[in-house]
Amino acid sequence: MIMGMSFSRGVLFHDRNVLACAEVKDGVIHLWAEKITIRTIGKLWYRIFFSFPWYYQLFHLLLAGYVIAAFLYPSWAVVDPMWIAVYIGGFHFVFPSVMKKFHGAEHKVFSHYGRKKMDAIGEIAKADIVNAGCSTNLVVWYFIGFVLTVFFLPLEWSVASGVATLLAGMFGDRFLRKYCGFAYKLSGFFQKHFTTKEPDRVHLETALRSYILFEHIRDMERRAA
Repeated sequence: MIMGMSFSRGVLFHDRNVLACAEVKDGVIHLWAEKITIRTIGKLWYRIFFSFPWYYQLFHLLLAGYVIAAFLYPSWAVVDPMWIAVYIGGFHFVFPSVMKKFHGAEHKVFSHYGRKKMDAIGEIAKADIVNAGCSTNLVVWYFIGFVLTVFFLPLEWSVASGVATLLAGMFGDRFLRKYCGFAYKLSGFFQKHFTTKEPDRVHLETALRSYILFEHIRDMERRAA
């Protein structure tokens, strides 16, 4: 199963064995691919976290500091630290603008049913920006559980309810798609209007090059097998 992930500098595609990434540095698209190891996963998350604009990184550092301070000295807590868990759950809605464009490009590459090649970039640009398998689905399930309980349960229990419905969305996807289609329609609305933006050519080319590299590596593995 092919999965995609966007960050503020590029797009990557992966399965259980290999990861391929294209990222923009100083206006130039750089490509790399590796077999998935602990080192690769660390490299991936390093890129994700440190590609955010400086003000995001500062804000997140302050949030982490606040959580630690509130844990060590509960009397210092002005706002319940559990609200930070709500922020983390809804982070899709506050992606940096450039990340939303890479996210949109990733979706369009997935939505294009023809062969993924550079000559098709015009067709890919017209593809649907909504992706049925987007992680926004899980964000919607998280907030369904949270919103349905936040008005009559303690905040920590509402967050736990959100995590429970998120896990239900993760492991019961096939069943829920059949009987709870409204959640996926809501996810599609959020994808179109909040968690993605129409990509420019550089975002599309970056996503497409990442996918082409992933397919190339996967084809080489199949031939070797």
